[in-house]
Amino acid sequence: MLHWGVMGLGNIAHRFVSSLAQFDEADFYAGASHNAQKREEFKEKYHPPVLYENYEDMLEDEDVDVVYIALPHGLHFKWVMESLKHGKCVLVEKPAFLTREEAITATTYAREHHLFFMEAMKTRFIPLVEVLHRQIEKGLIGDIVRVENYFTSNSMDKVSPDSYLFDQKMGGALYDVGVYNIASILDVIKSDVTHIENDATFKNGIDIHDKVTLTFANGATAYFECAIDDLQNKRSGKIIGTKGSIEMDYFYRPTSATVNYEGESQSVTRELDGDDFYSEIAAVHHGISYINYEAKRMSHQDTIDEVSLLEAIHEVTYGK
Repeated sequence: MLHWGVMGLGNIAHRFVSSLAQFDEADFYAGASHNAQKREEFKEKYHPPVLYENYEDMLEDEDVDVVYIALPHGLHFKWVMESLKHGKCVLVEKPAFLTREEAITATTYAREHHLFFMEAMKTRFIPLVEVLHRQIEKGLIGDIVRVENYFTSNSMDKVSPDSYLFDQKMGGALYDVGVYNIASILDVIKSDVTHIENDATFKNGIDIHDKVTLTFANGATAYFECAIDDLQNKRSGKIIGTKGSIEMDYFYRPTSATVNYEGESQSVTRELDGDDFYSEIAAVHHGISYINYEAKRMSHQDTIDEVSLLEAIHEVTYGK
């Protein structure tokens, strides 16, 4: 039995704990939050054996095997490292880190100390995404020449004005949802980025709508939009190859897709296993059970590449 400790008891933690309840081989053993009201809410709803008012005490608990970190992005590196140094395996919410240097430091430590570490990029583990990824690797639509995807919402009106969403260092649309766009693009285009453009819209010093164009060394291109001010809620994606294309209404959590090749269109469907967290959690359990320090579908290098590109786009966007 794997005992999970959850660090940060906000909305995303509720969804995670609810999904974790589907597993017989693991449980929600401990939670930690500085907020007494949130601790009480989790106690009444999920009944974990232990709840801590600070993160350090939870890490000192020898019965905690693996930690799920659901804190603001800017706190991830500190608490990933503290968790690893306490001998805990780690699953940390996206984006795992703010800089390439942080990503390299943490993944190197995890590897050298034989501790499983993974960024919670659940889109990589959606069943249909895995099916399509295998078909792309087999050459179904030929060589990838372009990827387009969109993840826009109007989340600005749903969070507190003092939220980390409005912090220039770790907030904005890029760090909130753009990481999904980036991870999906890098999942199918395996080449270095040579040029970045961003037609960004700003409000109160943060990017609220980004229109990013990427050029890769192999000649492929990508375009994505991410926004926290858009009522249209665009979520579609398209992968274009030399022999065909794949279209999805929800690129980050698809259950159906249209595959176009050889002049014909075919619908491909695959439902979620449980919910959108289930397959991600299963990957963590599998990795720990087989004494691995990373997952094949979201490896340490995948996180380094994603964070590196995210950091580079952020620098282009803010002129730093």
